[in-house]
Amino acid sequence: MRDDDLKDFSAFLHEFQSETDRGAALVGAALIDQKLADTLRSFFVVGKTARSLLDGGTAPLGTFSARIKAAHALGLIDTFDLSECDLIRKVRNEFAHSIHGTTFAEPKITAFCDRLKSDLPGGREAFDCNPRGVFINAVILTAMRLTYRAEWVAKEKWVTKTWP
Repeated sequence: MRDDDLKDFSAFLHEFQSETDRGAALVGAALIDQKLADTLRSFFVVGKTARSLLDGGTAPLGTFSARIKAAHALGLIDTFDLSECDLIRKVRNEFAHSIHGTTFAEPKITAFCDRLKSDLPGGREAFDCNPRGVFINAVILTAMRLTYRAEWVAKEKWVTKTWP
């Protein structure tokens, strides 16, 4: 990782890991959502149309769910990333749509975290009864996989073609 990116990511990690459960779910998902938006933006033809797809309250690709699906449909993320991003989104939604008292100990949230497949330091057994740790690890590894994706994808950027 480049020095500036490492410094920024380290600052994010410090804040991310010190968040409440709700904060960790929201902040972690926001990072992944932004990386997907950046990846899509780097692939699309530059212009107003691409911006209208991604930006604004009624943008067709303005939601985390739509961005995950579009990135996968365009081949910008693989099936593993699709699954991890979607589970991160589901955890985020559980926290975002509950009024209070939600934690990673909630059975539905724990079940989503149990389905995350990112490698865990020390193996899965080292994270027994620690769905928050599994989630944080998945966000970190997914973010790392997507860190330079927009740059790689830009090399295959679409351009407007003149059709006969």
